[in-house]
Amino acid sequence: MVFSPLPGLEWAWDIVALIISLISVMLLVQINAKIEASGKLSTIVTRKVIHIFAAPIYVVTWILFTGTWLSRWLALIVPLFFVLQFIAIGTGKVKNEDFVRSMSRSGDPKELLGGTLYYAVIMVVMTIIAFYVPATADLSLATPMALIVLGCLAGGDGLADVIGRKYGGDKKFGIGGAERTVIGSIGMFIGSFLFSIILVLIFSLEATSWVIMDMVVPILIVCIVVTIVEALSPKGFDNWTVPIAAIVMILLLPYLGVYLGFTWAFPAFSLF
Repeated sequence: MVFSPLPGLEWAWDIVALIISLISVMLLVQINAKIEASGKLSTIVTRKVIHIFAAPIYVVTWILFTGTWLSRWLALIVPLFFVLQFIAIGTGKVKNEDFVRSMSRSGDPKELLGGTLYYAVIMVVMTIIAFYVPATADLSLATPMALIVLGCLAGGDGLADVIGRKYGGDKKFGIGGAERTVIGSIGMFIGSFLFSIILVLIFSLEATSWVIMDMVVPILIVCIVVTIVEALSPKGFDNWTVPIAAIVMILLLPYLGVYLGFTWAFPAFSLF
């Protein structure tokens, strides 16, 4: 059963869920901005905190939605809001010091038009193509795709940079100007797996048809592939290559004889 505390008024509750979702992610940004302004943490750290936790926090709020045809599109407003904000701030049309302090290394608003914007765009795409609950509100059709993809993008890619900077040492490799370390790649793998499996575990409380032990090996395979792809990605492109690699692998798994326990057929089309 999907969460629906207002029977007959699902649309009204979905609006409440939207507000909770938006406030949750905004709080992360605002708190990080205040901490960075206080000097207790550097911009590098606050930026990565947002990278690691923004998408997972947003995705977890999906469990609040009722699963009607409207749910996906209301949930989509949250990442779309950030996409528009980043474009407006990055092009100079809007000023928001909290966003700039929390999400840019240099303090230049134009930096928001790079990896930060790509991250939000991926959140938009995943909401459209792989929202957790389909329009039928049939939990047997629930898909963990977005949970795994965003788990790899947020937890994996975020921890790769944090761990690589702290413990990676001077031995670096990479192409296209990227600087990777073996320790950073290990962090990428561990972060991808932990965040993906934790998100799947959270949603399995509702999607009881998911057998977690059967999902461990497929998720491990996806995490290995995205770790390799991230290590070989040119500088500034990992926010694209990691989620694309994760999506491709998830779709290829059945052809390799490995199953994640769900059937995915672009659920957005089922709405019309």
